[in-house]
Amino acid sequence: MSLNTRAAHLIERHPQAVIGHRSAAWLWGLDVLPPGSLQSDWRIELLVPPGTALYDPTCDVVETDLPEHHTTQRAGIPVTSLSRTALDCARWLPRREAIAALDQFVRQGVNPADLAAMAAPLARYKRSKRLHQALDLTDPGAESPNESRARVTIIDAGFPRPRTQIPVMGPHGDWVYIDMGYEDLRVGLEYDGEKHHSSTAARAHDEHRRRWLASHMNWQVIPVARDFLTYPTPYLEALLAAMLEHGWDPPSETIDDIATRLFRLQNPIRVA
Repeated sequence: MSLNTRAAHLIERHPQAVIGHRSAAWLWGLDVLPPGSLQSDWRIELLVPPGTALYDPTCDVVETDLPEHHTTQRAGIPVTSLSRTALDCARWLPRREAIAALDQFVRQGVNPADLAAMAAPLARYKRSKRLHQALDLTDPGAESPNESRARVTIIDAGFPRPRTQIPVMGPHGDWVYIDMGYEDLRVGLEYDGEKHHSSTAARAHDEHRRRWLASHMNWQVIPVARDFLTYPTPYLEALLAAMLEHGWDPPSETIDDIATRLFRLQNPIRVA
């Protein structure tokens, strides 16, 4: 049974509740479920006022302060508003997932500054380090959740924050865009997702484009696959080597910090 249908049934049983968190994001048309999760199996988050005596083994009941203007309806189902859903995801999800979710909300028009203002009167939000870091690091240039996760992994490994969707003049006078990277060094990284890069033709196009960028524009673009999200160290080592080769000259402390973080990343990253 779909998440939407199950949400409607839950509200029929618990009309005082509101759908929130990742489930609300799904109802808003955004997929912020953990990688590999099925929406048909996801335990729906049901938000209720503090002190509400509600138990339902089929869902996760969350007690929270929820001002009336933080709620609305989607297809007749009470849900948290788009902004409140973004705020909750940014506040409560693990760091990498929070930023990946927030990138999607910002692409839908949510303003991070408005979220900070929304958080100010909420006791468990206004001083949240996790929330404010997510707001600072969000970037609407990410075109997929896994691009967002890759960007956060790069930052957390000690690298400078990469720019997203870097425009480079192409061979026919048109613009081509590099997913993320460092324009001053001409070093980039692109996430080759299964959906858009799995066909032989797509892979050939990508390889031709990157060869052209290297030979004509002196760009080194490192392609990464899905295993980057759990085993990023080989890709990050290649990124570091490319940046140094292209003239990056950070303080020795920065290199030492990156080396330490890469050593710690030898163990696989747990996917939330």
